[in-house]
Amino acid sequence: MRHSNRRALAVASLLAVFFVSVYLVTESADLRHNGDTVFRYQTTQSIVEQHHVWIAHPIGLDPRVVRGNGGHLYAFYAPGQTLLMVPLYVLGKAAAHHFGLSYDVATRYATRSLDLFLGAALAVLLFFFAMSVGYSIRVSALLTLLLGLATPAWPDAQSGLEQTQVDVFLLLAVFSVWRSVSNDRHRYRWLLLAGTASGLMVLTRYDSVLFIPLVALYPALIRYVRSGFRSSLGDAIVYLTAVIPWSAAILVWDWIRFGSVLQTGLHERTLGEQPLVGLAGLLVSPGKGLLWYMPLVFALPFVARRFFRRSASLSFFVLALILAPLILYSNVLYWHGDPAWGPRYLYTSLPYLVLPLGEVLSPWRSIRPSRKTIFAALALAGFALSVAAVSVTQWRFWYRLEAQEQQTVAASTWAGQPFHWGSQKYHYYWNVKQSPILLQIDNVYQVLRLDVLGNQRYELRSQPDPYVSNAAVNYPVNTLNFWWADVRHPLFGQTARFVLAGLLTLLAMLSALGLAYALRDPKRRRERALVPVTRSVTERAVS
Repeated sequence: MRHSNRRALAVASLLAVFFVSVYLVTESADLRHNGDTVFRYQTTQSIVEQHHVWIAHPIGLDPRVVRGNGGHLYAFYAPGQTLLMVPLYVLGKAAAHHFGLSYDVATRYATRSLDLFLGAALAVLLFFFAMSVGYSIRVSALLTLLLGLATPAWPDAQSGLEQTQVDVFLLLAVFSVWRSVSNDRHRYRWLLLAGTASGLMVLTRYDSVLFIPLVALYPALIRYVRSGFRSSLGDAIVYLTAVIPWSAAILVWDWIRFGSVLQTGLHERTLGEQPLVGLAGLLVSPGKGLLWYMPLVFALPFVARRFFRRSASLSFFVLALILAPLILYSNVLYWHGDPAWGPRYLYTSLPYLVLPLGEVLSPWRSIRPSRKTIFAALALAGFALSVAAVSVTQWRFWYRLEAQEQQTVAASTWAGQPFHWGSQKYHYYWNVKQSPILLQIDNVYQVLRLDVLGNQRYELRSQPDPYVSNAAVNYPVNTLNFWWADVRHPLFGQTARFVLAGLLTLLAMLSALGLAYALRDPKRRRERALVPVTRSVTERAVS
């Protein structure tokens, strides 16, 4: 048992190093992304530099910046991501001071790296969760690699948005309540950890409160069936006790900004979408359908029964965690979460969509070759989509979308449907020719021809639409979207950037080799160990 635990910790450590290295070497050169990213950065900057939480000079004025206490302007977000970026901002300042870097560029890159570390943490958490469900170390590690490389978790970690942080805290809460029902001896510790993670989740994004009843009910119902009402109530109280301090922190945050614990700053209408329209858009639309952004979903119907046999209660819990955001956001007017890669509001579901796939990997030797080929093709397709998404900024897609829609407009006859910025004004979702997936793959081809081969035909410069901003001015649409390829606001000199990128790549390769060694097929290891024993016995018999 101790040997197995040591091996699991070694594999988890290698996975952590691998994902941190891969995510860091592919960190985005797009330091703006969208207003959400910038407004949170500006709030962090205000906390560190001016010791207050309002934004003196916001990058723009829109409903996300609201006037509050003292007549100042405040971003309307929950404080979780902003506060976690504070130490990274300070680290960026220190690096700028010691290495003679631009303070603005260094602090932006430092704060944007938060989700890269959290993305690695999400992957490692799934590894431990999969092991606790009963999968082997090998299968758990493979599931972790699928989550981190073959789903939208990788592009989302590069986005600078808060979704990855929510995903991490939710998975920690889910893992903790699962351990609490699996381990009576330490169940209160696990429930306290689950409550703390849930509180941090809501501190990061207000609407994630949706998951708290689900996380609270699961252990309470299990305990009720096993031990009765009093034991169930006790577990619920322990869990909620850990949630309360973080809920109080949110109320204080709102009171500081707006003078009321009930005022978040959100004034836009949120609900009101036709549920079937939102549901279809989130699941199957060419522009945002989860089925296309995560091809591995197609394998789930074939493993659902086996996963249910593994644990019926966990299966229902996982299903609830998947359906809850789907039902909520089907009713939200801006269900698409744009500008973003794929249906980002459903990304809390990614670990729970990957977990049942262990039922494919566990009996891998006995699966028919045709099914192995199909599963491998789905995984490779997901990996290819992730690589495409992180290689070129998605703003190249938006540039081309502006240009395409502008070409359909005939001002003299008031015909066509012109492009407009705004969460409720996009209309490309059911147009296959405007699918971000197809355009992104083409974007990778174009940028490689432009950036590597120097083919100027693919350079985007002129304003695609005379009535909206030019994405080519604000974003790195003509180069690979990696920090080491950044020519707009380089972090170091070119040689230093390439050396650092090379070292991170080497670290990723070494950790991958370590994983391959640690995850060798146990049957083959035993066979190799028996070879010298067999030879020695044969030699004695001959002599």
